Amino acid sequence: MSRWSGPGPRGAQPGEALRPLLGLARNLGEFLLRRHPPGAAPYRLWVDLTSRCNLACPACPQRLLLPDQRRDMDETLLESLAGQAGVWGAQVSLFHRGEPLLHPRFAHWIARFRREGARVRLHTNATLLNRERAEALVEAAPDLLTLSLDTLEPAEYARARPGADLARTLAGVELLLGLRARRGGGPGVVSALLMGRQEYGQAQRETLARLRGLGLDRVVWRAPHNWGGTVAGAGRPGAGLRRPAVCTFPWYGLAVLSDGRVSPCPQDFLGTIDLGSAAERPLAEIWRGPELGRLRRTLAARALEGLGVCQACDRIRRPTILGLPGEHLKNILAESIVRSRGQGQGSMAAPLGNK
Repeated sequence: MSRWSGPGPRGAQPGEALRPLLGLARNLGEFLLRRHPPGAAPYRLWVDLTSRCNLACPACPQRLLLPDQRRDMDETLLESLAGQAGVWGAQVSLFHRGEPLLHPRFAHWIARFRREGARVRLHTNATLLNRERAEALVEAAPDLLTLSLDTLEPAEYARARPGADLARTLAGVELLLGLRARRGGGPGVVSALLMGRQEYGQAQRETLARLRGLGLDRVVWRAPHNWGGTVAGAGRPGAGLRRPAVCTFPWYGLAVLSDGRVSPCPQDFLGTIDLGSAAERPLAEIWRGPELGRLRRTLAARALEGLGVCQACDRIRRPTILGLPGEHLKNILAESIVRSRGQGQGSMAAPLGNK
């Protein structure tokens, strides 16, 4: 059993909505002190439910995975991770390198992690949304659901998502939002993710208005990044000119790849920094272990030589606030207090807007 205690069953204690925010504050405090081993448990876990995807988008390194790396995570490992995440009350991103709606039991695992006490986030390209999957998502009720649309301009969408059709994707999104509204339950917060600051015409503004009317909670605008240098030419222009900040990820969370290997950061898409196997060691041991300790000290000293993925990463060269990633801080804070509607708990999301 881990030394860290979690919130217990969902809804079991008063003030539970604030617990994630307090947990986030503890992790950020550990980061500011550069503490190792940290006293706080990981705030967030990325669990690579499946590393398979139905698309091969130019800006995503998933297309670079070898055939034997495209797999669903072993269910025995998933069961173990659900228990560990539940003890901590962690926010679990039940996705990483693949499209989670491809997993035949994605809804089961959303519900399973939530039942253990974890807060579950799902991130999908939304191209596979049909009635069966939309109903399953509403029933499973992830706390956070992000629909990665990238753009609402059809020609740009076709370039960003070869083989996908924007009109078909939006029809699936509208189906999902309609089911959620009629049933009064389902995902706690549904966000649309758009890349870059895009100037939209009347048609795109009308699309956003229609989605808002159906219950879309938030629109998140995000600058593209280069996945630790894995995707050439991606990322924010000029970011490489800034002095690198100390990366927050090793004090914030862990990523478990579909084969069980643990990485300190989801930007390390190919798993070049191997902290060990979650199938062989508890995550608490990896979190407090010597491998991650060495990495924390190295990053705290900004000694990036030899850490190819860190040295090339444009995320640590973006503006910060007190050393924290300014671009994502508001979004992280907003998402830290949301809860699912699946237990009769209303959404606590920030208002819809450009975040």
